[in-house]
Amino acid sequence: MTGGGGWSDAPFMSVTQQYALDLYRAAQRGEPAPPAPGRDDWRTVRELREYRDFQAVIEERPARRRRRAVLRALRAAAAVAARPVRAVRPARSVRAAQQVSTGPGGDAPARPVTDPSSCPTTG
Repeated sequence: MTGGGGWSDAPFMSVTQQYALDLYRAAQRGEPAPPAPGRDDWRTVRELREYRDFQAVIEERPARRRRRAVLRALRAAAAVAARPVRAVRPARSVRAAQQVSTGPGGDAPARPVTDPSSCPTTG
């Protein structure tokens, strides 16, 4: 059948379609449902890594690629060292901070006081 847009036109099934078919078959046969696709991907990656490390030990070579990790750390350290250092403005002195009067509400600074003796809080 051609051009009908049915199942027979597609040469392959998607992962979801295959999983649905496996679920249907398992239900018809009374078997437990198969695991969902992608559920064990990270576990498989970890097992492959452990197998690779084990084979490296058997073959008497380093288990991990430490050179790549060292190079990555060196590049990161060089990038931090190459950053420009910003100049820090000096903070306002305590005396200058004491010479600021507050506005009518008493919460916002209004203007600096030129004569400290005329300030009600310090004079």
